[in-house]
Amino acid sequence: LPLWGTLIKPKPSMSMHLQARGYHGVSEKRNLLDRKRRMLAAKYELRKKLYKSMCRDPDLPMDMRDQFRYKLSKLPRNSSMTRLRNRCIFTGRSRGVYKKFRMSRIVFRSLPNKGELTGVK
Repeated sequence: LPLWGTLIKPKPSMSMHLQARGYHGVSEKRNLLDRKRRMLAAKYELRKKLYKSMCRDPDLPMDMRDQFRYKLSKLPRNSSMTRLRNRCIFTGRSRGVYKKFRMSRIVFRSLPNKGELTGVK
């Protein structure tokens, strides 16, 4: 199951690429950091669920549960799902992002006007 939900990848236009580069590479840096966080969250997801379930198990002795709590606290912070933020793939904008298209409302409005987003008027 991908972390983004349904993925529809539109072909990026040159104007949107230049608009995104207007921030001197900041959007690429944000998107790379977000991608790294998503990869870490996917990598540690099962381990984190296991540790949490062991911590909550009342049948285990308290010292063993404390060991699992310690292991849980030692996992990377960026492996948490709460640190993930949906971002626009063109501009890196974090607010007003449509999950289905992975783009901000501003980009989503400009692409169909140019005819670069198929199936949307």
